[in-house]
Amino acid sequence: MARLLAERDSTPLHLTLARRHERLARRYRQDSLAEAIKASARALKDKADLSEERDLDRQSAYDNVLAADADLDDAVRNLFNAAEIYDRQHPTTPARALLFPDGGFTSITEEPIAREPAIVLALATKLDSLGAIHALAPHAALLRTAAQGVTDALAAQETAIRVSKSADAEEEIAAAALRRQYEGNYLDARKSLTRALAERLFPATRSVSTAPPEPPKPSPAPSPV
Repeated sequence: MARLLAERDSTPLHLTLARRHERLARRYRQDSLAEAIKASARALKDKADLSEERDLDRQSAYDNVLAADADLDDAVRNLFNAAEIYDRQHPTTPARALLFPDGGFTSITEEPIAREPAIVLALATKLDSLGAIHALAPHAALLRTAAQGVTDALAAQETAIRVSKSADAEEEIAAAALRRQYEGNYLDARKSLTRALAERLFPATRSVSTAPPEPPKPSPAPSPV
C-alpha cells in the first residue's frame, strides 16, 4: 500500500517521496499527477532553502553578539589596566577606586550580555567626571562605541531570530501543502486508474532492502565417531 506523508515526517522525506512519486507517475504516463506534485515539491524546496539560509543568518547574528561582547569586555579590561598604571604614576590622585569600586572588572564583564551596555555606559559617565583632559578620558569614547556594538548586535540577533522563525513557519506551510497534494494525487489515481496501477505510482510503505543477502551459515562439523 502507498505510504502517505505525515506531519511528523521531515522535509527531506517529504521531498524524497514526492520525487519518487513524480518519477513513477511519469513512467506510467500520468503527467498531470507528476506536474502537480513537482510544483508542490519545488515550492517546499524553495522554502526549505530559504529557511536554511535564515538559520545561517541567525547563527551569524549570535556569533556577532559574542564578538561584540568580547570587544566590550576588552574595552573594560583595557580601562582597568590603564587605571592601574595611572594610579602608580599618580598616587595622590588615584582613579581606579572611583571607576572600579569593587576592586576589579569582572563584576562588569561577567554580567549577562544584555545588561552590560548600560553598566558600561554608566562607567563611561564616571570617567567623564574626571575631566576631558584626564589621561584616561579617551577610554570613554571606546567604552561607548563598544557598548553600542553590543546593543546593535543584540537587536540584529532578535531580528534574525524572528525572521528565521517566520521562514520555518513558511516551510511548514509548504510541507502541509505538499502533503495535501500527495494525498490528492493518490485519491485521484485511485479514482481514475485501476487499484494496482494507482498503487504503483506511489512508494510502498516498506522499502525494498538493498543490502546483500546474508551468506548461509556453515553446516556443523560432524561428530567424531
